[in-house]
Amino acid sequence: MMRDTTAGGGMFRCPKLKPMSEVRVAAGNAAFDEKIRSMAESVQARTRYHSIELPDGSILPGLQPVEHLRNRLALFGLPEDLTGKRVLDIGAWDGWFSFECERRGADVVAIDCVELATFLEAKELLGSKVDYRTLDVAEISAEKLGKFDIVLFFGVLYHLRHPLLGLERVLEVCTDVALIESFVIEAEARAIPTVMEFYERAELGGQLDNWCGPSPECLVSMCRSAGFAQVALLSITSQRASVKCLRHWPEPPALLEPEPWLVSAVNSRTYLPTFHQFKDEYICCFFKSPGGTVTVEDLQVEVDGFGVPAILVAANGAGAWQANCLRPVGLVPGRHTVTLRVGASGRSNPAVFIVLDAEGRKPAGIATSVAHPVPELCSAEYQPSADLRLTAGRAGTLVVYFRTTVRELGTADVWLDLAGDSVQSDIISSLGDEVWQCNLLLQKALPVQESVRLRLGVGEWSEPQAIRRM
Repeated sequence: MMRDTTAGGGMFRCPKLKPMSEVRVAAGNAAFDEKIRSMAESVQARTRYHSIELPDGSILPGLQPVEHLRNRLALFGLPEDLTGKRVLDIGAWDGWFSFECERRGADVVAIDCVELATFLEAKELLGSKVDYRTLDVAEISAEKLGKFDIVLFFGVLYHLRHPLLGLERVLEVCTDVALIESFVIEAEARAIPTVMEFYERAELGGQLDNWCGPSPECLVSMCRSAGFAQVALLSITSQRASVKCLRHWPEPPALLEPEPWLVSAVNSRTYLPTFHQFKDEYICCFFKSPGGTVTVEDLQVEVDGFGVPAILVAANGAGAWQANCLRPVGLVPGRHTVTLRVGASGRSNPAVFIVLDAEGRKPAGIATSVAHPVPELCSAEYQPSADLRLTAGRAGTLVVYFRTTVRELGTADVWLDLAGDSVQSDIISSLGDEVWQCNLLLQKALPVQESVRLRLGVGEWSEPQAIRRM
């Protein structure tokens, strides 16, 4: 249920937090439970939650006055002029936030899990054109609703049985900023403060749809884990946390460091640059950085221009690094591009990966139609399989090194010709200095004295290169 029954009064400012040894959790707090029950009774009595100001200045009264609602929104620094912006209000309830964003010039879609007469009444009285729909969080998708510059997610998270999946739904439809408010607990003193209470029954306020209570630190961590590049905790007031989430990294004021070199971006399970649309899979980036130590905080990975937080960064030798991040949700089948930055560096060269279709196949139209220059083949090697447990490449791997001035290549752009049989490469790596490596995973052994040719895109074939057996 998209219902927020934890909102309290008070000034929207960051309070001085109590020492961790003095705080207590919300469930089982008699005063807090009574507060929730009282507010729930008002809702059941069909009292408005949001007050609504009409064009003639009169007010449709609700539990939260208009001034309080304005303060809640002002906390996020939302511009007064939203002309040209698309806004999604998830859990709109009586609709004050939806109508306010429309007043500022935005094109607004408002959703809730049930249709409320109070929203429809206000919409009619305001002459609003807000697109009001009945949808659950689990039904949100870019395919169904499109994308939005701004997403409002107020008082919904803790009503979800699967809160992290709910945040991923928010990320999928958000292109710029998500504004999130949620009930939070004050966790007991712990070495790791990112904790969350789970309410199996009606432990929180006697309400059956209050499922979880994250600590503020946990809420911030979940927003990052969902895939938001930047997450800022703005305020904690009356056990409500306000969080601002951005899809993009900040641009450095000046490029003070040389850009890293991205060798490849692959699936950490298969080490192939292919991903499944609906699986939890991780992007593994192999890169070179001319600077010193690289940390998770230094690294800024981007997929199709959107920031993706790294989960792990590890050194792989002199100047070589590996970084892992979650593949962003909502990527459609097709070709996608990864770049990265370290600190105040420029962006790296791009690496390409492919999201497979629902049947696990490469979608049509992912290969470039550009006639790239003929590549210069450096060498070709046949390497027997080192792990017969894997079906891919059971008969070994053909590794081809070549030189080209082309800066961006995917596996679908690199074709190999073996005795008249043309196939696309399985793995592609940019080694630097215009040198590339492509791998073909073989399902049958190569004949003796075999040679290989290579072409890029729809260009001409290279001269044949003899295959050396390792």
